[in-house]
Amino acid sequence: MGGIEGGVREMSAVMDLFERSELEEAIDRLHDATAFYTAEPVVEQLLNMVNWPADGRRLVDSSCGDGAFLVAALSRLLTQRPEIGAEEIPKLMKGWEIHYLAADQARSRLAAQLRGHGFSEAQASEAAGRIVVHADFLKNGPDTQTWDVVAGNPPFCRYAHLPEVLRLEYERLLPDFAQGDMLHSFLDRCARTLKPGGELAVVTSDRWLFSMGAAHLREVIGKRLSISHLERLDCTSAFYRPKNRRAGQPPRIHPVAVVLRERGEDYTPLTREPIYPEADDRAYEGCRPLEAVANVRLAPWLGPHGIFVVDAHVARRLPAELLVPVVDTDNIKGGVLSASTKFAIRTAKDRQPCEAVMKHLDANLHLMPKSKQRKDRRWLPPESFERMALDVPSLLIPRIAASLRPVRLPPRVLPIDHGISIVTAGEASLEAIEEQLLSKEAQDWVKARAPRLENGYLDLRTTMLRKLPVRL
Repeated sequence: MGGIEGGVREMSAVMDLFERSELEEAIDRLHDATAFYTAEPVVEQLLNMVNWPADGRRLVDSSCGDGAFLVAALSRLLTQRPEIGAEEIPKLMKGWEIHYLAADQARSRLAAQLRGHGFSEAQASEAAGRIVVHADFLKNGPDTQTWDVVAGNPPFCRYAHLPEVLRLEYERLLPDFAQGDMLHSFLDRCARTLKPGGELAVVTSDRWLFSMGAAHLREVIGKRLSISHLERLDCTSAFYRPKNRRAGQPPRIHPVAVVLRERGEDYTPLTREPIYPEADDRAYEGCRPLEAVANVRLAPWLGPHGIFVVDAHVARRLPAELLVPVVDTDNIKGGVLSASTKFAIRTAKDRQPCEAVMKHLDANLHLMPKSKQRKDRRWLPPESFERMALDVPSLLIPRIAASLRPVRLPPRVLPIDHGISIVTAGEASLEAIEEQLLSKEAQDWVKARAPRLENGYLDLRTTMLRKLPVRL
């Protein structure tokens, strides 16, 4: 690896001397953002799960990077068929790579492997050059049933983060349901290129399995394929040489190993419904969803502080009956709620507030983002709390947290800034709901389903918590 990487760096320095096109610059930026190379144990694990090489079956890595999957696949082919000719190998395996330096690195590794097997320099170079195609698989790859096995680590990058020259081309060529993320595009294209009886074994980010933005993608792929294997991977050991990262710093993704095959009785079907890699619903049979006994909603966002949310100094100049103490998740430290030091100005849709309030608002509304300013009733905040039940206690849950930890709010205290607010819907007491949320069952359920963030944090969402099973 050291010699190859040194050669690649020298080639990069030479190429930088020449003027480069907008597309080449875009491909460089894309490669820097997506080049998470798969560690050997993960590669071997996935290749162990597919039927290759066997009976002339063809394998492809649609975004081969430095060739990790191809090198491991070639080793298996040479071991099983030691007498195979150099001209036959590219007919059985192929790799596509959009970045010229990565493609060159993959070819170099394959050529070295072929020379070690006894092929001449010319044979090895010619075969490696035919195995690795330097081109964009999404634009130039086959769109018909071509491969028996797709194995690899397709790139993941949201379309919003793509260089414009690439994004516009993909949006023109690819179906709408596959345009949320490059991973979606590759999964759709790879699934479509599988022959009958084909297998797709890939390392992916976990989000496509449960995000609503990928529901249509799951539905389309699921018309033909199901999940025969799904396993969460450790992001600290699943990759090597992550680009734009300090040494030892893991990438900001939560990877899974997925094997898709034609639909079978023992496989997990792919539908619009979310799939969670570690979830087991059997333990929650007979439970009711939290939304059946509680109202779960986001606490309102009232705009930048200083307009509808004021400190004690400003509050002294306003009518006390129009002020409500507020708290947000910054008031929660170690699971303990600190006293409120700010107040929300209560206004109503059907009447303009008093002169003191209007004078304050008119002096500070310029601080509100223009997209959130109301033209007809400027005295209303971006998100109203007029109908919130403030005369009862509630629970406040931070949206970004390491676990599910509700904190009790007393009556007449308003949660703000999009924390998760829970109030009882009638038959269950708030104490009983709180006890359920703190139970091990609830903690395990949330941990298996909440999108993961860095450093052990979870992204808690109202749509998920409304479905949380409770025993009351």
